Amino acid sequence: MADRRNKVVKFHNVPAVNIGVIIFILVFIFLGVQIIRSLRKERVSVYEVQKSYMDTNITGTAIALREEALITTDTSGYVNYYIRDGQKVGKNATVYTLDSTGTLSDLIAEASIDSSTISGLGYAEIQQSIVSFQNYFTDVHFSDVYEFKYDLESQVLDIASTQVLEELTGSGDAASGFVQKTSDQSGVITFYQDGYETKQPLDITGADFNTAAYERTALKTGEIIQAGSPVYKLITSENWHLILPLSPEDAQRLENDTRATLNLPNISHVVYSDIEVLENNGEYFANITLDKLMVNYCNERFLPVEIVMTREDGYSIPNSAIVEKQVLKIPSAYLTTGSNSSEAVYFNVRTLDEAGNLSVRQVAPEIYGSDDSFYYVDPNAFEEDAILVMNDSEQTVGISDLGRLTLTGVYSANRGTAEFQPIEILAEDNEFTIISENGYISLYDRIVLNASAVEEGQMIY
Repeated sequence: MADRRNKVVKFHNVPAVNIGVIIFILVFIFLGVQIIRSLRKERVSVYEVQKSYMDTNITGTAIALREEALITTDTSGYVNYYIRDGQKVGKNATVYTLDSTGTLSDLIAEASIDSSTISGLGYAEIQQSIVSFQNYFTDVHFSDVYEFKYDLESQVLDIASTQVLEELTGSGDAASGFVQKTSDQSGVITFYQDGYETKQPLDITGADFNTAAYERTALKTGEIIQAGSPVYKLITSENWHLILPLSPEDAQRLENDTRATLNLPNISHVVYSDIEVLENNGEYFANITLDKLMVNYCNERFLPVEIVMTREDGYSIPNSAIVEKQVLKIPSAYLTTGSNSSEAVYFNVRTLDEAGNLSVRQVAPEIYGSDDSFYYVDPNAFEEDAILVMNDSEQTVGISDLGRLTLTGVYSANRGTAEFQPIEILAEDNEFTIISENGYISLYDRIVLNASAVEEGQMIY
């Protein structure tokens, strides 16, 4: 028995393997790797297509050109005007007086202070000006109140001047020491000069639109004026021009137009005018010719203008979603129907098997569009060395020999991958593009917001 006990072999304890723990560790590692990959992967944002519209109107600031003449005085003295700024004057009508002593100016100043000297007709004119201002005034342009205040003070002074002149001339007082000056022709009176008086449409350059360098001098100062100095400006025609700078693209859009529809400030209706495109040393301008409303803007040299073009309705997408893709131009003669007579269309592709036997298989690629001569086809459906066979003919063409066309489109994310879909652009600005509703993209479709961040066929997370 003792011998048997001495022959017993002792084994070391081997720990039991827990399969569940191993599986748990592996799953934990896998999830950790996936989380890290997910955190490191660039997030792909999508955009839901919405219906919208965009005006393609051409807007900008135009220069107003008129038939203007600066009228100078041949005598020195104090000037008193009897025609208000922007008022029409007839031929031989008194525009101003020159007072060598200043007596007339004192009388006019006294009359403007004493409101009892203003006639009933004068009050009616002032009241009409106030009513007209109330009709177009809005709180948004409250600063217009201050300008109107100065205009009203000038109007009161002009009315007083006219009444004093009528009283003096009616009394036959020849010793008053003033001289009446009349207009040689009819027109509209303004009281400023800016150096643009003699410019013609073909003279305008881009430098003329630099408002920072623009200088405007008032002619109605109330001070003594020297002989030979300009005393007022006379606009002699209702015909005038608006010169609007254009981009080369807008110039091309207007190239064949001879009539334009305009929106002008402080006018509740659209204005129709003649229009032509001018070019001056590579710069483009719209020459807009009008025969009315000149007096409304006779004191404005720079005028905001909008040329009404068209309004484009469609789907709105961000510009960042737009991408370009080259597609194959396959001649229409290579198109065929499927062997099962389904509505799907195919192209016959010649193949060579390992035994050297030729055969033809049918491929149904994505077709993005067509015309009378070609089908525009996704090149990813074919091998680079594939040979197309014309239906019922032995004529062939290699994929590498086909023409290419660049299509504009977006990546659809509806099915979880980035799928190229062509679009038709109707209008665009700096941020968004309006595309046609009659295309591959539908309302509320989800598209990749930043097309440059993905590749076609990529999974969208």
